[in-house]
Amino acid sequence: MHKNLGGFVLNIIISLLFVVGAIAAGDTGRGGSLGDALSQRKKTFTEKMPKEVIALHEKNIEDMKGSGLEKKALNVGKKAPDVMINFHGEKRALSQVYSRGPVVLKFYRGGWCPYCMTELKHYDNMIEEFKKAGAQVLAFAPDTEAMSRKTQSTHDLSFDVLSDEGHAIARQFGLVYKMDDKVVEGLKKNGIDVTLYQGNDKKELSIPATYVIGQDGSIAFAYVDADYRQRAEPEDVLKAVKALKK
Repeated sequence: MHKNLGGFVLNIIISLLFVVGAIAAGDTGRGGSLGDALSQRKKTFTEKMPKEVIALHEKNIEDMKGSGLEKKALNVGKKAPDVMINFHGEKRALSQVYSRGPVVLKFYRGGWCPYCMTELKHYDNMIEEFKKAGAQVLAFAPDTEAMSRKTQSTHDLSFDVLSDEGHAIARQFGLVYKMDDKVVEGLKKNGIDVTLYQGNDKKELSIPATYVIGQDGSIAFAYVDADYRQRAEPEDVLKAVKALKK
């Protein structure tokens, strides 16, 4: 009985986290560019959060920028690693996916990140254009399978939102880093428990990144930025997809 009660409480906590995240994300992705929406989100964060919190996040971004991790990540011209992807229980190699057409891989921080949710909504609003161009869009986060499903349903996303537990895929693209303990605690104080989303206490994240993989398995487009407030515009990614047919 205690186990059932514990599971019930955990589900309540998870649901509340996603409700809060959905409210925080706010932006529907309709109207204006992704860059404009992210700038507005940064402005809101700056206006509402204490100065010490803002300073902590700015310092973390500065440290990430200086770490050299961006340069270590896979870039254009490289062969994409033939990773195994878990499609909600069905495992397929990336090569099986891109053999049918170009693939857009999106690595985001987690369902708790409002910048990420704003980004995914903007891509979702253009999903039909990506489909017409013959591309499949896949989004990955280190969240558990249950959390990834919750992200997809809560934000009504029409492309695959998949679990990359343990950063198995992101690690092969050179995107994974250890979180600063102060950032972890800061997030927790604001109601975001990253360990709950990821199902472990490794305290790792991946740099947000966007890749376009051609049918030959090579990386045709790459956007990797340690500043998580900056993301690739979906229009630019769509152009990269269409360029593969020329």
